[in-house]
Amino acid sequence: MGNDNGGMKITFYGAAGEVTGSRHLLSLGDKRVLLDCGMFQGHRAQAQEKNRKFPFRPDSLHAVAVSHAHIDHIGCLPLLAKRGLNAPIYCTSITRELASIMLMDSARLQEADAKFFNKIHAADGMTIEPLYSEEDSKLALSLLKPLDYGADAQIVPGTGLRFLNSGHVLGSAMLQLDIQANGGRRRLLYTGDLGRRSTIMMAAPAAPSDVDYLVIETTYGDRVHDPVSDAEEKLRGVIKRAIEEGGKIIIPSFALERTQEIILILDKMRRTAPELDIPIYVDSPMAVSVTEIFNKYKDGFHFDAKFREYVKMDGDPFGFDYIQYVRSKEESQRLNDLDGPMIIISASGMCEGGRVLHHLRNNIGKDSTTILMVGYQGAGTLGRRLQEGAPKVKIFGLEHAVFARVETMHTFSSHADKDDLLAFIKALNRPPRKIFLVHGDPKDRAAFAGHLKAAGITNTVLPEFGESFDLD
Repeated sequence: MGNDNGGMKITFYGAAGEVTGSRHLLSLGDKRVLLDCGMFQGHRAQAQEKNRKFPFRPDSLHAVAVSHAHIDHIGCLPLLAKRGLNAPIYCTSITRELASIMLMDSARLQEADAKFFNKIHAADGMTIEPLYSEEDSKLALSLLKPLDYGADAQIVPGTGLRFLNSGHVLGSAMLQLDIQANGGRRRLLYTGDLGRRSTIMMAAPAAPSDVDYLVIETTYGDRVHDPVSDAEEKLRGVIKRAIEEGGKIIIPSFALERTQEIILILDKMRRTAPELDIPIYVDSPMAVSVTEIFNKYKDGFHFDAKFREYVKMDGDPFGFDYIQYVRSKEESQRLNDLDGPMIIISASGMCEGGRVLHHLRNNIGKDSTTILMVGYQGAGTLGRRLQEGAPKVKIFGLEHAVFARVETMHTFSSHADKDDLLAFIKALNRPPRKIFLVHGDPKDRAAFAGHLKAAGITNTVLPEFGESFDLD
């Protein structure tokens, strides 16, 4: 049975001309399949506006398929369920495990941040409400349907789904959809977030064959990352200075992947530079739970050969025997009373919520503090403002002068850079009919389209929010 009732089209409802909030809707005849349902991260007012509205009816969806467990790809699933979704959400089995942590934590963080914001602004009459509750997260999680890598599932009549390793984070996948239509079979590949050819831990992605339509991220479409091999040396310099100055290193870090990569580098440094051994705190209940899942799968095919060899030699690559993993709020608060040097790794990675805001609030005014950015900072986020050198920033709506040193390490990125993206597209066995560039700031996306054109690839499309395209 094919999708011949009304044709096929794709509409972009997120991460089109921006990086976060991925949502792409496939209309296949009278069936509708949503690819990712991410949370937009940026200015609070803008984020509230974008996250609370769906340009489609959630109860009209016949299936949802998600690429991986980062919040900008799954963070609005609970709101989708709350608004009436009654269809399976396909993901890899590891993504299901991780999502059960990420979505519950997301609900708790929203409730906690709203409570704190409303408390300190009680006199102003300013209030905010969380997007969803823990009950909404549980409802979304009940709809998750795991699918093994490489297995095929018919998710709506005439459309098959297969998950392929994307090399981005643990459990991440490219979505390969084979769609039967009047013109024969059409293959659409949605990369989600694509990993690098050379990484700290993950196995690199491989390009599949016979792709007709490619939807590919362009987060770093105009940049080349620092070599992975530079990570330890650069981190050594930051730690050496913190020891000399007695300061704290605050690392706003994504709980999924980035935290584990940093821990792995620190673990290796304990062997090569014991003189730089300082207290390390992972202050994020979510990051603690996610790291436990990494430890569970540390021998798996998702990781590259170098990491698996290190695991055989070390046995404890995520430092459970010496890193202090902080779960309780009381333990977290006590860190503010301790003097440095120390490293505090805490979520969220773009400084838009969570415990890292409290650490920034208490330490951003000290010139002995180093705020170390180790991931992409979306436009409008607190992380981006700090990265761009803002002399003053607002945290929980209160202004703080920035005396802390702010540094960025691009080494840790788990996104493909310009050269990785080009290599992936060139590795396809034939040019796709169309290449849709998503998940990139306007300048990076436009620049990557230029790089493709210079390589002789001109069938590219830069969709804007709400634009639809026929898939003939």
